[in-house]
Amino acid sequence: MTLPASAQTPPQTPPTQGWPANRPAQSAPVTAPPAAQQKTPPAAPPAAGAPPAGKQAATGAPPAVPLPSWFAEIDVNKKGEVTRAEFLKYRMKSFEQLDVNKDGKLTIEEFLKVVEPPLSPDSPNKPPIEELRNRARSEFQNLDTNRDGFVERAEAEALVHAEFNQYDTDRDNKITEPEVRLIVQRTLQREAGERQQIEARRRQGMVTVNEFIDMQLRNADQLDKNSDAKVSQQEYLALAGPADGPQAKNLLPYDLRKQIALRKFAEVDTNKDGQLDRVELTAYAVKQFLEMDLNKDRFLSEEEFKKAQEAESKKIQALVQAMQPATPPQPRPAPAQPRGGQPAPQPAPGLAPGLPQGTR
Repeated sequence: MTLPASAQTPPQTPPTQGWPANRPAQSAPVTAPPAAQQKTPPAAPPAAGAPPAGKQAATGAPPAVPLPSWFAEIDVNKKGEVTRAEFLKYRMKSFEQLDVNKDGKLTIEEFLKVVEPPLSPDSPNKPPIEELRNRARSEFQNLDTNRDGFVERAEAEALVHAEFNQYDTDRDNKITEPEVRLIVQRTLQREAGERQQIEARRRQGMVTVNEFIDMQLRNADQLDKNSDAKVSQQEYLALAGPADGPQAKNLLPYDLRKQIALRKFAEVDTNKDGQLDRVELTAYAVKQFLEMDLNKDRFLSEEEFKKAQEAESKKIQALVQAMQPATPPQPRPAPAQPRGGQPAPQPAPGLAPGLPQGTR
């Protein structure tokens, strides 16, 4: 019998009470939350030869990986181990609850109850019930390995046995505390590595606030010709561009560009001393960053840079229009009079002048 993919590979999170185990943590209580979030039971007595907790802390040894709650709930006698039979019985509790007619198999209708109370208690962040049912339907198809429309006890138990095997590293049909801690530790390390990779891919090409400040200060340093760690108004006017010559071609008139630069200078120069120091430049960079960070994730993406540039262009266009004097309307020339003093015939309404009239 072919196992579902989730049963053939080590589970991403250690199993917990109930079955099935590969459900998302938010969909049903039978699902295992990440091991780091699971309720940690009281620590079991240390193994022979292990240093006491106080001595372990004093020597600087790393703390023991916490056991998942299911281990303590099964190991009620504190033996420090869980047998295959105990694990199977514990993990099949949900199957027993779902199998209302006790025929040893679950229909899709019975299985869907896994997302409803009491198996799935209400919580503030619980997804909509229809979304949970759709997830359960997909899981039902994965568990129904023989495709007969039922999840039989043998199919469910095969999944539980596969989960047990992931922990039973020495194949003695017992799961010990060291084995569980090892798997939990590996799982946490793998999940941490995956999260770091995802975050690194997400942040690729993004700019932090410190990087943005450095960018702005480097730009200011290029304007600081006398290297006094300040940018004077005259130095800042270099951003207006050339007043004339080939490089000024296709640019706005210099007077307009100069006025725009001076307005920006006044916006940054908060103490109005006619110079931009690094405190003012840093404060203005932070203000810009907060305005550009549209999703408030403390990073600037290429899209956010693009939108900021578009907004700045619109702002400058509006400023230019407000600064340019209004052009007075030019009087229209009088229509030419034909010979004989008769007015020229006007084209029919709705037709462009010069087109032949009445033609097909």
